[in-house]
Amino acid sequence: MERAAPDALASIGADVIGETEAMSAINWLDVKVGQVVDYLKRSTPDAPGSGQIVLAETAKWYCAVVRPNAHRAAELDLAQMGFRSFYPKSRRWISHARVKRAKERPILGRYLFVEVDHPRQSFNSVSSLFDIESMVSNLGNPTPFPSHWVEKMLCRYIAGEWDEVTHGKLPVGARIKIIEGEFAEQYATVTSSKGHRVDLKLLGSNQYTKMNQCSVRAA
Repeated sequence: MERAAPDALASIGADVIGETEAMSAINWLDVKVGQVVDYLKRSTPDAPGSGQIVLAETAKWYCAVVRPNAHRAAELDLAQMGFRSFYPKSRRWISHARVKRAKERPILGRYLFVEVDHPRQSFNSVSSLFDIESMVSNLGNPTPFPSHWVEKMLCRYIAGEWDEVTHGKLPVGARIKIIEGEFAEQYATVTSSKGHRVDLKLLGSNQYTKMNQCSVRAA
C-alpha cells in the first residue's frame, strides 16, 4: 500500500529525489534527550537483515506511516532488521488523577523516518512490518527526503528543543525522582516551588523535604 506525500512532506521531498547526502550521523539509539554526543563516521555496509545498524554513504531517509500509537514498536522492529529510524517527539507534563508525569508525544503524527540503503536493503522489508501501514511514495516509488533536513531535526530533538520538562519549571503535582542527597533514588511529588527550590512529599510516606531543582529529575 502506498500513500501520496501530503503537502507538508511533499514540499521537503519533491526537490531531492535521487539526492545522496554524504554526511556523518548520530547513533541515536544510544543517546538520551539532552545528552552531548559526537558525530560518527559512516562504515562499510554489513549483510542485510543482520540486525546491525550500518551508517552507509548511499543510504537515504524515507518516510513511513505507522499504525496509531505504534511508533515505538515499529522503531524496535526496524532496529532488529538493521534499519535506522527516527521520529521527533515533544516532552511535556501530562496530568492524570492530580499527578503530573513527563510524557513524550510524536510531533509529526503517524509519520516515522526510516534510513534505507537501497538496493542493499529492501523497501518491502520495511513496508511488510505489522506496525507500518505504508511508505510516502510518488508514482509507486518511496520518496527520499533530504538527509541534512532529517538529521538536523534529529540533532534538535537530542538537544532537547521540544523538551518542556527539562527546560521548564517543575509544576505542583509533578512526579519526580531524587538523584542526589539523603533521599537519592527515591520518588516524590512536588507540593510547591519557588525559584530553584522545590518542596517535595516522598512517595508512600508522609515525609516532606526541600531541595534544589537540579537535584531531581522527572520520573
